[in-house]
Amino acid sequence: MNSSPPSADDLPDGVRAYFRDGADPKATARPALFLDRDGVVVEEVGYLHQVEKLTIQVGAPALIRATNAAGAAVVIVTNQSGIDRHLYTWGDYDAIDGEILARLGAQDAVVDARIANGFHPRFTKPWGETHDFWRKPGPGMLLHAIQCLNLAPERSWMVGDMASDAQAALAAGLAGAFQMESVHGPEHRDRALALASSDFEVHKIQSLEAVQKMVEQRPLFTNI
Repeated sequence: MNSSPPSADDLPDGVRAYFRDGADPKATARPALFLDRDGVVVEEVGYLHQVEKLTIQVGAPALIRATNAAGAAVVIVTNQSGIDRHLYTWGDYDAIDGEILARLGAQDAVVDARIANGFHPRFTKPWGETHDFWRKPGPGMLLHAIQCLNLAPERSWMVGDMASDAQAALAAGLAGAFQMESVHGPEHRDRALALASSDFEVHKIQSLEAVQKMVEQRPLFTNI
């Protein structure tokens, strides 16, 4: 799957965005499923940068295929603080990203965009508002995809395993979030669930299959 980054003028240093060739904005705004990467699309191993440690999460290809079939965009948004921690490079990230796309593509699962930042408040110096905006729980990565792909945030959802995923979804104006169990502890689930309101749904899930069923069996993305 070929992809290309947007103009460098669109993004600050430390943020990368790649869009699938042909993933042009539609004339009418469409919904999207935003996915965290580590712990959602791939199994969490901690600062993943070696292809031999990469494992696609059970259920991820099927969920992405179901979302493709529903006519919604699929966007991966990921914090990659290992870059500013100097644990790996953007080249390492690109190698993992390419392998993820290849493995998903082999199962007919199409990702429209991937957006990442390398920031962390303890390792990115000097820290400022730009970093707060682009690193989840900031909404920057989601809003960039919404703008570039003409997405409808009020009909879009986030799947994550950290509280910051749900917080970013709320800040970007999404309809809601699905919260997976996190290896980082149950406090992430509890903090995410506490964000729920009449305007922002939060669902606790045990597997990606639960989201897939909601995509297939109920109008998760209304008025596509």
